This record gives sequence, C-alpha cells and structure tokens, in this order.
Amino acid sequence: MCQIRTATILFFVFTFLSSSSSLHDYYVSSTEVVFVEDKQQLQVTTRVFIDDLEAYFNAQTEDKIQLQPDLEPAKIDSLVHVFFKNNFNIFFDKKEVGIQYIGRQYKEDQILIFAEATEVSPPTSFEIHNTILIPFRSDQQNIVHLKTVNSKKSFLMDASKTILAQLWIH
Repeated sequence: MCQIRTATILFFVFTFLSSSSSLHDYYVSSTEVVFVEDKQQLQVTTRVFIDDLEAYFNAQTEDKIQLQPDLEPAKIDSLVHVFFKNNFNIFFDKKEVGIQYIGRQYKEDQILIFAEATEVSPPTSFEIHNTILIPFRSDQQNIVHLKTVNSKKSFLMDASKTILAQLWIH
C-alpha cells in the first residue's frame, strides 16, 4: 500500500515538474491613462519589467545597459524618454496629444514611466498607439487602463492590434 502511495505521489510530482518546465515566458506591460477633467490633464503611468526593457536596450546598442541600479541616470532617462515617446502616443479627435515625459522609478522588478499632458479637453473620440516592446517581442501584450471621472475601461493590445480607436468614454 505504501509503495502504491509513494508511486502515485512520485507520478504527480514528476508530471507537475515536467509540465511546469514546458511553460513559456510571457511578456506584458501595463499603462494607466487617467483623465483628470477638472485639471484638463492626462496622467500616464506605464509599467514594464526591468529585464525586458534592459534586453531591448541591449539589443539596440553595443553598450551594456543596466537599469537597476543604473550607474548613468542621465543616459537611462534619455533612453527611457525616447523609448516611451516612440512607442506610446494618444490622439484626441485625430490630433496628437502632447505627452511630456516626467520621469521614472523602479518598483520591485518593474520600471514605472511617468508622463502627462496638460490643457486637454474631453474629446469625441480617441486613439492610443501602443507598440511598447512589440517590435522586439512579437508575443508582447500591452494592457491599457483608461480612467475618467465616470468610468474605467481596460484594453488588451498586441502585435495584431497596436492601435486602439474608440469613442470617448463619458
């Protein structure tokens, strides 16, 4: 009886270990866009895993880029700023919103990228163009959370959908 129980336990342990080793990595970023109507402001926070962004930067340059701890803050700020500007854009009523990079912060295994747009009026429609890490990793997924005073919507974007076009959420 003990041998059967031991064999059963070993079977389940082996099955679990062999199935977990076949799991594949997943790549995801998350961006929260908050429209603060009374301030006419968009507040944008993007979260990307540090190792994914490091791998991207290191694939783009001969230099070894290390994000945490970063030994060259001005260089890293410049790289993150250009990366964000080239990969995340918002359009209100077909006109690009001028999003300004504010800065970045490390939180556990993620880098948080902060940006904002001021003097923004509620649109009739909007578009979000989000290619964060998609040209680098074809299986990258980007989640966008859009919050207004009256609602919160979430959208999943990937290589097949890098542009989100919607009517404004009232």
